[in-house]
Amino acid sequence: MRIAFGFDIFYPESNGVITTTINLANNLIEMGHEVYFFVPADRGFRETTIEKGIHIIRVKALPSFIYKGIKLLPIQSWYLRKYFMKYKFDVIHDTSPWLICQAMNHAARKMHIPVLATHHTLIDNPIYIKYALKSKTLAEAAQKPIWSIVFNPFFRLVWMVTAPNKETCKTVKEHVSGIDVRYVSNGIDIEQFRKQTTSEPIKQIPESWINRNSFLFIGRLGFEKAIDITLEGFAKALQLRPEMRLIIIGDGPAHKELIGIAHRLGIADKVLFTGKIDNHILMRSGILKKVNSFVTSSLSENQAITVIEAICSGCPVICPDVFNMKEIVKDDAGWFFEGQNPDSLAKTLVHVFDNEAERNEKGNNALKYMELYDGKKIAKQFESIYYELLEMKKNGFYVYEGERKAYKFERELKSYYDKTKD
Repeated sequence: MRIAFGFDIFYPESNGVITTTINLANNLIEMGHEVYFFVPADRGFRETTIEKGIHIIRVKALPSFIYKGIKLLPIQSWYLRKYFMKYKFDVIHDTSPWLICQAMNHAARKMHIPVLATHHTLIDNPIYIKYALKSKTLAEAAQKPIWSIVFNPFFRLVWMVTAPNKETCKTVKEHVSGIDVRYVSNGIDIEQFRKQTTSEPIKQIPESWINRNSFLFIGRLGFEKAIDITLEGFAKALQLRPEMRLIIIGDGPAHKELIGIAHRLGIADKVLFTGKIDNHILMRSGILKKVNSFVTSSLSENQAITVIEAICSGCPVICPDVFNMKEIVKDDAGWFFEGQNPDSLAKTLVHVFDNEAERNEKGNNALKYMELYDGKKIAKQFESIYYELLEMKKNGFYVYEGERKAYKFERELKSYYDKTKD
């Protein structure tokens, strides 16, 4: 098969959607398939192929101030037609409901190509909507209408949906009638966690920080990750256990403001902001095996890749007591605190810090769940879905207005070729 994935944020930015989709693509290539990524063009990324042979198609786009990495382009598909006609894709796989994927859906409808969408990001969360509307009040008011404005027009052009969280599957079904929604986990390369750690040094982190006194966060530094709550909770815990340290790895739109919060709280010397560090370096360093625990305060995660990586490293996780986190972090592999409550987080941090035996037990338990996220097995699940979509096409399935659009496109195409012959 020839499979095309659509991204609305891509390199030089990084996030869990990119990480897990690259893992899926690499495994699909090993299985004999051909993979293309449609990504917004960016001066910071000019590669034409990456990883194990993923082909990159860079689409011209304009910068926006909505969210770092998000670009603007038309949702109508005329500018994608040449690629779709040239490569004759078998399946389109969307990774977001935003502009590039919307355009790919329109092109796919005209050419009668099956479309699968993976609902990765909970952008109906007011924290995400606030980036566009710049107002918490407006963001909360827009939470319900966003389904009719963004999601429903997107999903009506999709043949099937997957989500890496069972509750998210339920939410999509509640809002979009008649659509087939499947639970398929995100996958990672679990083999790298089975290998012996090489203890490669990380130049951004002093060796004296990489020990059981340190708590760790890895991820995009956006306000949706609630890192401000982590800082406030850590500041309170630090008053009781001054030996504690917090390492924050990543970059994003909230980076500078978060550094300012650390200074305001008087904990800047106990918090290390490293900036972005290549994931391969982090894995080779074994940092997740050496720190105390992974800590996140995010309520907006669908299925956080960095949390999965922590679990597969035997690093127990401290996270909010919400469904999307509890689906990944089991009771015997982590601790839960009340979301948006720095006092609850502080109490949990102190408890974990003081109970080394419990920490080690939960770290060992975490390793039991590694197989759940085996990227090779998950790629086979997606392959099976792709073949199912092709069978649907063979049996005459069309999306909303798909038959009419496809018929019109075929007539235009025939007319074009007739004129070319003349």
